[in-house]
Amino acid sequence: MYSLKRNHIAAFLLASSAALGLAPAAQAQGEPSHGSMGMHRGGPMMMLRGLDLTEAQRDQVFKIFHDQEPAVHEQMKQVRQARENLMKLAAADRFDELQARQAADAQAKALSTLAVIRAQSIHRVREVLTPEQRARLDQRSQQRRGQEPR
Repeated sequence: MYSLKRNHIAAFLLASSAALGLAPAAQAQGEPSHGSMGMHRGGPMMMLRGLDLTEAQRDQVFKIFHDQEPAVHEQMKQVRQARENLMKLAAADRFDELQARQAADAQAKALSTLAVIRAQSIHRVREVLTPEQRARLDQRSQQRRGQEPR
């Protein structure tokens, strides 16, 4: 059961990581790739390692990411469609700047929505953590960004 949970969380994180540029290779190819998953580069789940989550907390985290999965999937479809439209316009004999801007705007909006979904999920995960776990998470985050802990 735990392995199944990890697969769902991994799928969500892949999509959300792509939205925030954590998986640029996958994004450039237009298809998520498990080998370039953001969580291997320090994404949200990696940051939860070592926080000694209880089984109940792990279940809650799984539910948070699992519940967001349909919205993430839909947004990724929209990102791919807009990217495909933009690439078709770029390869056309005659370039239509208005249509290209519309496709680029659609892609940006879908990526923005993915970023908001991810931020909401991270916020919900933080609510599951104890104050001590949140403090450790914040400290790690600051260290990752090269900042001094507060």
